[in-house]
Amino acid sequence: MKKKIQNTLLILCSVCLMTACSKDTDSKLFGKWQLQQVEMDGVVEKVDTIYFNFQSSLFMYQVYRPQTESFSYRYGYNTLEGENILHLELTNDPGPVSTFLPYTDWTSAKRTYTIDKISGKELILNSENKTYVFRKF
Repeated sequence: MKKKIQNTLLILCSVCLMTACSKDTDSKLFGKWQLQQVEMDGVVEKVDTIYFNFQSSLFMYQVYRPQTESFSYRYGYNTLEGENILHLELTNDPGPVSTFLPYTDWTSAKRTYTIDKISGKELILNSENKTYVFRKF
């Protein structure tokens, strides 16, 4: 009887751990995301040259520049507040953030997003009255 109770508890704990991990926003963010569109006031702009890269607390913002066939990028950090608030902060690596910001719609090195949706294939973020739709790359 004691062994049966132990086995039942072990199975319940395993199921709880698997369920908890599968809903982890941090792990769902992991990887490279390509921006597909930005919507503001009902106007949708298609985009395919911007990438957000997440690895643990690290973040990289990449912008592909077709005119030079090269990438500009900055490293930084990402922090989750709860399940749906994402704080991103760029650092002066590999160069000053101020020289990178003109390639973005950011006004400073820090930006906060609300996560509207996150799945294995799609990420939808909101910030400053804009909706950003990404696909897993």
